[in-house]
Parts: sequence; structure tokens; C-alpha cells
Amino acid sequence: MDENLYKLNLDYLIVAQSLIFSGSEQKAMFCLGLTTEAVSLLRKMPLEQLKILARSDCLTFVPRFNPHKWSQFLNVQKTEDPDAVAARTVELLTLLSSHSPES
Repeated sequence: MDENLYKLNLDYLIVAQSLIFSGSEQKAMFCLGLTTEAVSLLRKMPLEQLKILARSDCLTFVPRFNPHKWSQFLNVQKTEDPDAVAARTVELLTLLSSHSPES
């Protein structure tokens, strides 16, 4: 078991569960790509089960970015107006959340 992979998985699961427990289920679904079924399962899982799941030999989540969509954001000029950067960030997050990882 790769310790870095374990930590990455566990951090993701803990953040997801924290959002759910704080009443921010919609934020967890939007930001982390959770389904309603995943939210329901994570709500019931004790920490020991999260640790077992995190020890799997693969990511417990699917990264939700597409390199083509990141290119516009990553090519921002450092002198650009912060409001324009913030608006483009929201636009990018909206695009990323509405597409599957393969698109």
C-alpha cells in the first residue's frame, strides 16, 4: 500500500464526511463530485471504515478536471484584475462540475 495514496484517499473521505456532517451536502456533491448515494453512505461510516476504504489500492474518487478546461485558467496574466480572475474561476468550476472526467 502506497502511504501517499492512503493519505490522499483518507483526506478526501474525511473532507467529504465533514462537509456532510456540517449540513453542506450540496457543497460536498458539487465540489467533490459525490452522488446522493455516496453522501448517504459516508454519513453512516465510522472513521475505522473510512480508513479501511482509504487503504484500497486505487483512488476512492475520480479527479474532476480536464486539462483542456484548465488551460484558460492556468494562462492567466499576473497583472489581471482579481475580479476577472475570480469570475473565470467560478466559470471554470461550473464547467468542471457539469462534465464527466472523460469529457
